[in-house]
Amino acid sequence: MPVERFSALLAGSDPAARRRAIKGLRRLGTPEAADALARALNDEDAEVRQLAADALITFGPDACETVVARLREAGGTPDCIVIRLLGRLHSPAAAELLARFVNAREPATRAAVAAACGELAQSGIRSAGGAARPPAAAETLFKTLVELLRDLDARVRIAAAAGLGALGDERAIAPLLDELNDDDPASRAAAVAALGRMGGRRAFEELARLSGADPHPDVREAATDVLRVETGRSVEPLIRMLTSKEPARRIEAMTGLLEMGRAATLALGDLLREGAPEARVVAAELLGRIGEPAALEPLAAACADDDARVRVAGATALGRIPAPRSAELLAPLLDADDPALSAAAANGLERLGPAAIEPVMVQLGSRREMTRIRAIDVLGRLRHKGACERLVAGLGSRTAWVRAVSAQALGEIGEHRAAAELIARLADREALVRAMAAEALGKLAERDALKPLLARLTDPSDLVRAEVLRALGRVGNTEARAGIVAALEDPEPDIQVAAIESLVALRVGEPPGQLRRLARRWPRGRARADVRRAARWALAILGPLAEGDGG
Repeated sequence: MPVERFSALLAGSDPAARRRAIKGLRRLGTPEAADALARALNDEDAEVRQLAADALITFGPDACETVVARLREAGGTPDCIVIRLLGRLHSPAAAELLARFVNAREPATRAAVAAACGELAQSGIRSAGGAARPPAAAETLFKTLVELLRDLDARVRIAAAAGLGALGDERAIAPLLDELNDDDPASRAAAVAALGRMGGRRAFEELARLSGADPHPDVREAATDVLRVETGRSVEPLIRMLTSKEPARRIEAMTGLLEMGRAATLALGDLLREGAPEARVVAAELLGRIGEPAALEPLAAACADDDARVRVAGATALGRIPAPRSAELLAPLLDADDPALSAAAANGLERLGPAAIEPVMVQLGSRREMTRIRAIDVLGRLRHKGACERLVAGLGSRTAWVRAVSAQALGEIGEHRAAAELIARLADREALVRAMAAEALGKLAERDALKPLLARLTDPSDLVRAEVLRALGRVGNTEARAGIVAALEDPEPDIQVAAIESLVALRVGEPPGQLRRLARRWPRGRARADVRRAARWALAILGPLAEGDGG
């Protein structure tokens, strides 16, 4: 018989003859031929084994029981050629045998087992939808692949993830989500692809997060590609509805997109880049409410949009996403020329809380006074311990402007714990720092600062003396009155104005005669116009003008 003749050739020592025998058995296509080919899977020649495996594929799933029986008879762990064959035969009978090899010594063998399980899953051996218990083969494949997903070798984990994606068992979502934390980027990318095939809101939300947050570009790209394909059918109709002229349709679209959550992030990001201005505004608002970090970069780009409404919407949305990067993107907008944009950035930074402290501190070094004022305002609104500590540390900086803006900010915040450090800065070598320290102590109305402030009434800097005078008025101690009144005689008009403002703040005793003389009009009075106006304003508050002083 031909089978016996070919079997005899397979038992011979000539590899070429054995290869010819396999081709002959393949042509026969009988069960006896399949049995002979199954025995050839143990041949010492790899080419012979591969030819036998390829020949058995043509016999289809019917050959699987024969192959399984011969492999059990042979014992041990077969090589990768045979393991791949078990998957390619597409028979449930192979699942149990493959499960026996999950602990094979060689990683390549375990990877082949995972790939074969995936091949079986792809062929249709999968959990029955809605069934109380999945088929035995599918259950075996699931357990095998989950175990291989925990393998120490990345190649095995990659193949196992692909197999779970093909199997489609919803129970695989949890282990695949865990795999997104794998140290190996290729393993994470494989888990991404598998989750994309699985579907489900939870999976898509994690993919949306990875598309913007994963440290490796290949993983981000894989997550982005999956989201584009898998969410397109459900998201795109809602995106189109956002531009409807009917309010009810727009509301329905917004509600649907919010319910989708992270899964809608990518499509909304595309709309934010390419839609009409009204649509871009809505996209920014929705991205802010979803709060997904993957939206940060598109929203940052929106803050530079040609349309002012889009810029404000982008900044507002950034403030709703609780991520450190949000504050890093918003803080530079405090320098924006558009007051609406800078205000939206300030509000967003306040909403972000402690994460905004360091980025806002950087803006204290801006050359633009308005930017520094906005940064101080944000720090004042935060009133957070971390901000105060950072500012107190800034008082000891080697850089003068850092010391100055730190003092100014502490005064705006109203941080009394910094009083001792601010008093020490009254002796700073830089006049600007001394002036800002005095201003801050005045805003704090710090009574312990009275004597140090009085000592600075002779400071060589006009700026410092002016701020000291204003601070003394705010401190509100009568001991300061004599020094303030004496300053009305200072030759510098700015010092005189500061002394007048201080007397009004102090409101102690009758208006001094010097104040009345400064209020006189020319030619009886010689004071500069701004000094004269300040004096007359002060007298209107502190007491009536003396008879004859109004001329």
